[in-house]
Amino acid sequence: MLRGASALNLDNKGRLAIPGRYRDALLTRCEGRFVVTVNTTKEHCLWMYPLDEWRKVERKVAALPDFDPNHQRLKRFFIGYAGDTEMDRNGRVLLPAPLRAFAKLEKEVYLIGQGNKFELWSGPMWDERREQWLKNPMDLKNLSVELEQLSL
Repeated sequence: MLRGASALNLDNKGRLAIPGRYRDALLTRCEGRFVVTVNTTKEHCLWMYPLDEWRKVERKVAALPDFDPNHQRLKRFFIGYAGDTEMDRNGRVLLPAPLRAFAKLEKEVYLIGQGNKFELWSGPMWDERREQWLKNPMDLKNLSVELEQLSL
């Protein structure tokens, strides 16, 4: 389970050091191999999937009908921007330059666990969005059916 938030720094080559608490499990689970892609919502962050999880998600997206414009758009961004990366012996992953540009990743970044994947945010953008979310809590009147039925 990928959870927790980590404030990290990219090095000058665009590499991110995966926090030690995840490394051994990810080496066992997916041999340290990941797929990084754009978040297909309105957020300018990246999604980083362990390779085994990516394969499941990619199959679902690829199976969507090609003749629906929304499905085409999702495939173009989600699969089209996907890039493979692998942990080196120091636990670092190189983030592809076009993806770093999309998410405006420079030095300070946040790695946010999402259960089956990580989100990667630019530090300043994460700080800004987090404050917006805290000031504007969820609209409880307009919850999705899934959230209404969730018991926490």
